[in-house]
Amino acid sequence: MANLVSIRTALGDSLAAAGRVVYSYPNENVAVPAIVLVPGSPYISVASIGSGRLHIRFDITAIVNAVDNQAALANLETLILSVTNSLSNNYSLLGGWSQPTVQQIGNSDMLISQLSIELVTTN
Repeated sequence: MANLVSIRTALGDSLAAAGRVVYSYPNENVAVPAIVLVPGSPYISVASIGSGRLHIRFDITAIVNAVDNQAALANLETLILSVTNSLSNNYSLLGGWSQPTVQQIGNSDMLISQLSIELVTTN
């Protein structure tokens, strides 16, 4: 049976191997630069009834401080490249990284971008 906590933790560990701060779950307080894993949509899909195969989707959010526009974009691009290079071959990338946007997290403006990935596991 698929253990979603173990799957999410393994994904977080593989991303942390690049020397980045990784939150394997949404967190109210984020020390940037950081990578946050959140369930994607659809989160869990059944390949076919009786097959025992599940498709599990996560959104990887790259977050940097947005104090200086030029530096923030450069920092986000560096983080995006390190995340992309850290993903192992058993993940399917769904599309590409989203356009960077400024979002308020806590009391600070952050520059973020997201990537959707999917993996297949047995139930």
